[in-house]
Amino acid sequence: MKTPSYWYAKKSWISSILLPLSYFWLLLSFLRNTLKKKYFFNIPIICVGNVLAGGGGKTTLVIEICKYYKKKKLNIHVVYKAYKNRIGVNVLNVNKDKNDNLDDEALLISKYANTWLCKERKYGINAAIKAGANLIVLDDGLQDISIKKNINILVSNQNQGNGNNKIIPAGPLRETLTSAIKKSDCLFFYGKKNKVNEFFKNYEKNIFCGEVKINKENIIHLYNKKVIAFAGIAHPFNFFKTLNQYGLNVVQSIAFPDHFKYKRNDLDKILLKCKNQSAIPVTTYKDYVKLPEDLKKSFSVVDIHIIFNKNKFFNFINNKINLYV
Repeated sequence: MKTPSYWYAKKSWISSILLPLSYFWLLLSFLRNTLKKKYFFNIPIICVGNVLAGGGGKTTLVIEICKYYKKKKLNIHVVYKAYKNRIGVNVLNVNKDKNDNLDDEALLISKYANTWLCKERKYGINAAIKAGANLIVLDDGLQDISIKKNINILVSNQNQGNGNNKIIPAGPLRETLTSAIKKSDCLFFYGKKNKVNEFFKNYEKNIFCGEVKINKENIIHLYNKKVIAFAGIAHPFNFFKTLNQYGLNVVQSIAFPDHFKYKRNDLDKILLKCKNQSAIPVTTYKDYVKLPEDLKKSFSVVDIHIIFNKNKFFNFINNKINLYV
């Protein structure tokens, strides 16, 4: 599904009509959380979540967390909940049980850590512990209060902010900002620190700011060439904007729905466009991992990473999870 444009419009009649359903969403969320059994685990659990439905930069931060703790020789595992995929089992190991129906984030993260896809997070956590994990990261799960976490990291970015500040389906918020802020232990914000107050008024907890960067060595072969960019992520225009900021000649941008499952016909059309325009097809790593192996060599992928104060950030996390490495 493509992110609805009215979620980010200042005024929208569609959003106004859907507003009553937002209160129904909040009621269902309250009942679900009230009735859910609570689970506690004897292992540090870091939750990287957001208040928005789709996008925000969680996965990029999870990668940085995995890299850091793997360097510290910790057996870090990542757990995902399977929202749309019917995996057929309670839990599967993405590193071993790869198939065409796995989530793009899970496939990407499996390159950095043992990754589990599960119907319920308790299954993934238990499987990770059984496999020898001594640290677990939940990519998403801020709204899942059935799992006791050691730290909740609320992720946001300057580009999307909080949209129109309305709850699903009238807006992109999964819960109220007040609720999300209360749950969070810190805020990781993609953007300038002086912009935080525009989206999170008087946020009194720890704030860490990051900036998205591209390794220029990774794209040097694209300079002075025509580029056709495509992406099936929540906010593909952020990706296109970044390419333009780095001086690439993007002659066409193609946006697909979030978590789009590419068929060979879709990719053939892109390659034909590139052939007709003498251009190079470029995409994100989240999209690239979903491409058929025999076609990957035909596409260029841009590796995006974050610049932030790692010492300050990880010292904070280590103190919260009582880990001294």
